[in-house]
Amino acid sequence: MLSFVACEIEPVNKLSPTESESSPQALANEPRPPTNGIGLAAESELETHPDSVSSNPRPHAGTEIVFLFNGLYPAHESVAEAEIANLKSLTGIVVKPDFSDWWEYWDRQPISMQRWPDIWQSRDMLIPHRAAKGWTLELDDYVANWGDWADFYPSARETASYAGNVYGIPYNARYRGSVVFRPSLFESAGLPAEPPGTWDELNEITPKLTKTDGEVFEQAGFNLSHHTEVFEDWLLQAGGRPFNPDLTEPTNNTPEGHTALAQHVRHGLIDETMPREGMDSGVPNLHAFCAGSVAIQMLWTANVSNCESRAPGVFEDLEVGRPLAGPRQRGMYHHINSYLVSSSTKAPEAVFEVLKYFSSPARNYEINVLGDFSMPFRRAMENFEIYRSEPWKSFQKNTQFTRVRQIVPEHIEVFQAMGRRVETAALGELSVSETLRLMDKEVLEILEG
Repeated sequence: MLSFVACEIEPVNKLSPTESESSPQALANEPRPPTNGIGLAAESELETHPDSVSSNPRPHAGTEIVFLFNGLYPAHESVAEAEIANLKSLTGIVVKPDFSDWWEYWDRQPISMQRWPDIWQSRDMLIPHRAAKGWTLELDDYVANWGDWADFYPSARETASYAGNVYGIPYNARYRGSVVFRPSLFESAGLPAEPPGTWDELNEITPKLTKTDGEVFEQAGFNLSHHTEVFEDWLLQAGGRPFNPDLTEPTNNTPEGHTALAQHVRHGLIDETMPREGMDSGVPNLHAFCAGSVAIQMLWTANVSNCESRAPGVFEDLEVGRPLAGPRQRGMYHHINSYLVSSSTKAPEAVFEVLKYFSSPARNYEINVLGDFSMPFRRAMENFEIYRSEPWKSFQKNTQFTRVRQIVPEHIEVFQAMGRRVETAALGELSVSETLRLMDKEVLEILEG
C-alpha cells in the first residue's frame, strides 16, 4: 500500500516557487507494528515494541492521571476502560477517566488551568491558543526519545506543534473536501455517473441535477454549509491562504479570495442549484445528503457514516471522488485532533507513558478511529481493515491531497468572524467584495487585540 503524506497537493497550474518549496516531500515506507491479520497491532505489541512502555514497566506505580475523553460512543468508552485496566496491570499507573459528550466537554472546560485534567482531547484550532497561554505542556523532549514519533506524517506533527514546539499527540484526522455523489441521480439526469473533478465541471453539471417545484427544492444539484472551513477549502483550491506566512495579517481580500467566495456563493445566488441557506433534511439527526435530496456535496466521513446508519439505501448509492481542482490546485485542509497535556500536571513522565500507550495503532483504532471513521495520520494506520472497503478506501486515498491549516492563537474568534461574513455573502446580504473587505478588517482587529 502506498504511504500517504497528508501535505501533498496535486497542482493544476504550476505553483509559485515559495509554495512549492514549502510542501513537505513524501517519506518512504517504514516498518509497521506487527498485526493480527485484520490491520490491528498484535496483542503482544506492548512486549515486542520497546517504545510502548518504559524499560522498567512500573516506575510510576500508584500515580494517578486524570484523562478527559471527548464524545466517545458507549462502546468505545468500554474499550477505553478495558485498556485503562490493562495499563494499570502493566505499569501500575491509575488512569481516572472522565467521559463527556461533545457539547458538555467544551462547556465544562474551566478557565483556570489549575483545575484541568492531566490529559485532554483537543481540536487542532485550539492548540496555538492553549500553547500561547502556557496552558499545555511542551512535549519536545518526550517525542525526541519516542521511536514512534517518526511514523506520524509530517503534517500531523506540524499540526500538533506551535512556534516550533510540539504540544500534542494526534489521535484523529478528518477532512471535508472529498466529493461525495449519488450515481443514480446522475444517471436519471442523463449524465455519466462520474464525480466532477474541477470547479468548471461542478458548475456545468449541478443545474442538470437540480429539481424544483416553484421555490421548493425537491433535489439540490449541490449543497454546502456557509462557514469558515468550507470557504478555506475553496480558497486553497484558488491558490490563496487565510493569512500571510507569518500569520500576522489576513489575506482573504485578495484576487484568490474573491475567486473562492464567488465560487462559494454562486450555487445559491446565481446558479440556484441549492437554497441560499442550504438544504435541510427536516429530520433530526439526519444529514440532508442522507435524506436523498442532494446530488453532490463535500462531506466529512462522519456525514457518510450517518447515511450508513440512518439511510442505508442512500449509503449503498453513493461514491467518493477526489477533492475538486480549482483554478490553481486540487486540495483540501485536514483537521487533526490531538491529546494535550496540562502544563500543571504533577506527573509528566507518567502522563507521557499513558499517551504512548493510548496512541498505539491498535488502541487508537478501537477507541477513536472506529468512532467516526478517522483517516490515517501515520503510516502504521494505513493497513487498517476499515480502509479496504468503499467508501472509506476512497476517503483514505484522498489523504494525499490534504494540507495543514493556518491557525493562529486567536483562531476561535477569527473562525467565528470569517464564518459570519461568508454567510452574509451566501445569503446575498453583502457583495463578495464588501464581504471580504469587512472580513479582513475584522480579522485584523482580532489579531491586533
